[in-house]
Amino acid sequence: MSAPPGSILNALEPAPVASRQVIGHFIPSAIFAALSGAMPGRLMAPGADPIWLSVWRGQNPSFTLTLFQVGGTGARPSKDGLSAVGFPSGVAGVPAEIVESLSPVVLKRRELRPDSGGAGTWRGGLGQLTEFVRRGEGRWSVSSIADRTKYPALGLLGGQAGAAGEVALGDGTQLHAKSLVDLGAGDTVHVNLPGGGGYGDPLQRDAQRVLWDVIEGYITLEEAEKIWRSSPLHRQSGRIG
Repeated sequence: MSAPPGSILNALEPAPVASRQVIGHFIPSAIFAALSGAMPGRLMAPGADPIWLSVWRGQNPSFTLTLFQVGGTGARPSKDGLSAVGFPSGVAGVPAEIVESLSPVVLKRRELRPDSGGAGTWRGGLGQLTEFVRRGEGRWSVSSIADRTKYPALGLLGGQAGAAGEVALGDGTQLHAKSLVDLGAGDTVHVNLPGGGGYGDPLQRDAQRVLWDVIEGYITLEEAEKIWRSSPLHRQSGRIG
């Protein structure tokens, strides 16, 4: 096997070569999307794909914490996507108690992100909403390596795209997804992970599944009405709410 010098598989100095999970985990979705027309009913929609890696550092006390997070997988031909489960890595979440016992970082909030899974006959998996603060008065920083903040996971065969991810401060300031940011003692950091793409026409989704998505908080009532308001099937079932 050979690769041309200077290509992504044969990088030359000073090309960056760390964080291979960002590029490598896009490959399955790209292949599945390319083959979807030739293999209908057998391939899943694109998902959040890359693992999000963040490195948290600080003083008083001195600490370094590396954290992995994942978004939602794409919907499958006969099932919804998985929420907060990485594909193809299988990586899941680190318990908040582990984070908080190893460092002054506090995982103040972690929940599934409503409306992040792309609509479809089968819904994309949901991403996560997470919120970080720190105990104590020392300064701290975060170096994030994240993706799908500009280009969300697309759906397959009529399915809609999932939500893009974002890294932001508590005041709403959007942070670059691949940067080192110095933080003050009172700062809050929101790391909101992307959702997976949907599979198939959303108007073909069973009305009871839509209802249960709303009841469980996977999608908001407003989003459900916006997508399914025009469907004859759902009009027969009455107002979603």
